[in-house]
Formats: sequence, C-alpha cells, structure tokens
Amino acid sequence: MSLFTAARPVLADPLRARNPANRKHVMTDPTPPAIPLSLAHLPTAGGLVVPWITPRTSGGRHLFGAVDRDRKDRALLLRLCGVCGHRLDERLVLLMRLSDLPRQCTAEPALHPACAAYTIRACPMVGGRLDHYRSTPLHLDPTMTPPADSSARHGAPVEPWFAVWLRSYEVITDHGTLAASYVGSTPLRIRPITWRLPTIP
Repeated sequence: MSLFTAARPVLADPLRARNPANRKHVMTDPTPPAIPLSLAHLPTAGGLVVPWITPRTSGGRHLFGAVDRDRKDRALLLRLCGVCGHRLDERLVLLMRLSDLPRQCTAEPALHPACAAYTIRACPMVGGRLDHYRSTPLHLDPTMTPPADSSARHGAPVEPWFAVWLRSYEVITDHGTLAASYVGSTPLRIRPITWRLPTIP
C-alpha cells in the first residue's frame, strides 16, 4: 500500500509532508496506527511499517511511493502479500483506484485482509488523508518501478479508493507490467474506502 501506488502503494511520504509547497494537501494524523504482530518482522520508518515491496535506495532510505520491481512480480506470481511478504490465504484484498475498477485489474499485489486494514489506517493516500498526488517525481534506482501512470497523476486530485475482496486472481500483462486481474470472476465484495455518495439536496 498502492499500493501502495503513489502512490500507488503508498504508505506515507514524510519528505512530501515536510515540503511547504505540499503541506496544503496533507491532512495530518500525529499518531501512527498500532503495528499488528503479523507485521512485526518488517522494518519501520516514522512509526509506520515499511511494506515488503517498498524499495530501499542505495543510500539506505526506504522510498515510499515506489515499488521494488522484482518483489512486486514475485508477489503477483507466487501469491504473496505485498505488505508482509507471506503467502496469501483463501481470502485476499486488492486495493484499487476508481479508474482500476472498470478494467478489473491492478499492478499492485494482493494483501491479507489484516494487512489491507493496516494499510488503510497507515497510508494517507489510500486512507483519504491526502487530496492530491505528489507534484514532483520520485528519484528511483534502476531496480525500482514508478507507480503506474504516475506522470499523469503528478499534482492531480486523488481518486477514490476501494477494497476488492477475492478468493483468487489471474496474473496478466497490463500496459507492459504484470498485474492482478479478476476478469471473469465475481468479487466477494467491493467496499469503498474513500468514495462517498454525493449529497442529494
């Protein structure tokens, strides 16, 4: 969490929050959520769990908002959770933007329900505590992958997010990258995370 997409999978981006030009887009929550025991094996940054697919720069900094390309593909192909890195169970969750739903696929790996719940609490993008995407591109190492269509989203308003509950998915190639698809199967449920019905006068 995207993913953790960028943020595309995005948990927090502390550098973005410190940039005065971006502060108007940040709705701060000073208290990080409690870390579940199932995620205690992962490193942390700023009180937040670093997802298993989050890359680390050559300088040692975890780069929220990008993904480790090899780990992302391994997670999709081997049915590993994108947050904890462990095998998925009989139920799984895809965190998807509104624009992903008609295509029924996402490049973000699936998550355990508990890992998805933590991501929603911890990630300001998925949890609705940011109203715009970051306006500057990430500086990536060669092994890192920017979020899908990130260039088109620089500075754009954040899309609503949804949790799509499934029993399984198929791995496809979408726009040149591996993705999880549920075309041809019926989700157990699709729950809005940040989308709300418009107010009717």
